[in-house]
Amino acid sequence: MSMLPVYAKALLKALPFGSAQDSELPTRGIGRSLSIDADAYAGFAHVVDAPLTNTVHPGYLHVLAFPLSMQLLADPGVPLPLVGMVHVRNRMDVRRPVRIGDVVDLHVSLSGPFEHPAGTTIDVEMRALVDGEEAMTETTTYLAKGKRLEGAKQQDQPEREDFVAPRPTALWRLDPIIGQRYAKVSGDYNPIHLNGLAARGFGFPRVIAHGMYTASRALAAADPRLASYRWDVAFAKPILLPSTVGFAFTEGHRHAPARFAVFDPAKGKPHVLSEVAELS
Repeated sequence: MSMLPVYAKALLKALPFGSAQDSELPTRGIGRSLSIDADAYAGFAHVVDAPLTNTVHPGYLHVLAFPLSMQLLADPGVPLPLVGMVHVRNRMDVRRPVRIGDVVDLHVSLSGPFEHPAGTTIDVEMRALVDGEEAMTETTTYLAKGKRLEGAKQQDQPEREDFVAPRPTALWRLDPIIGQRYAKVSGDYNPIHLNGLAARGFGFPRVIAHGMYTASRALAAADPRLASYRWDVAFAKPILLPSTVGFAFTEGHRHAPARFAVFDPAKGKPHVLSEVAELS
């Protein structure tokens, strides 16, 4: 699915007359059905250092639904501009494995807008079904910083615990090329990940890593081997490229329910905080 029309709509919405003024979201949802292609998935797995098995990393289902999410958020009826939105958190409930060759039915809709201390958020809700059975659900939260809407709903904000950086169990050297590599396998060509001038235009001194690249690589390192689980992700300080970041478990261990983080090993500041918990 080409993202060029979506980016064009997003740029139009960034103009003063481009967005709707009320707080109602379009109620329509959109979907697509596709088979999990072995070669395409292998490319994703290679980039995020995931083991290449018959079971698909849940971050790849996020990738497959990403064009639908952007299409909905770029709709002129959405009262917030897509350009400049910040990805702040994710929750994925993995209910059963999705495997290479499975045909996945993806359904995406919006909920919100919601009040947030820093602006207004919108949730993108995704359902992935295989043979009519729900395989995964996902809520992706995007923040429009500094934007306030009358009529935005109240929503409980997850508490963020004080982070004390542990000793890293791994150090990852991330070079700017990772932005291009992840864009190629994910379809996310947001210029803040690819172009220094564009990044500076949004207040970053250099290009930044894709949040879902970092989160997906962290989950691959944790490698949960659970029949069903909830994967929570909170995005904190962006990773400026190039950088060296640390990875470590803060609770639990590999293959099991756990908490883990990607962080700045020099300053001790978190980039991505994740938790995997069993679903009942």
